[in-house]
Amino acid sequence: MTVFAKAPDARVDFSLDWSDWLADGETITAASWRVDPDEAGGFVLDGQIDAGAVQGIHVSGGTAGNIYRLICQITTSEGRVVERGMSIKVMER
Repeated sequence: MTVFAKAPDARVDFSLDWSDWLADGETITAASWRVDPDEAGGFVLDGQIDAGAVQGIHVSGGTAGNIYRLICQITTSEGRVVERGMSIKVMER
């Protein structure tokens, strides 16, 4: 499993590319993001990025030393609902 790094004071974009998973002609009709753990002083999700098959989120904050999991849930034009996630460790520069 890949773990990405982020500084506590950085505002970073993270994204997932769903194009290899989508069937021919299938599109993403809805996407939502959440963070685990959702804690005071943790990640702030402050703006989604919708680029078709690529869905992203702007992330800021976080406590140094903590690992957070960003989870994206999509719904497709075929009615499929699926989640993918990524782990991000907050590290001082």
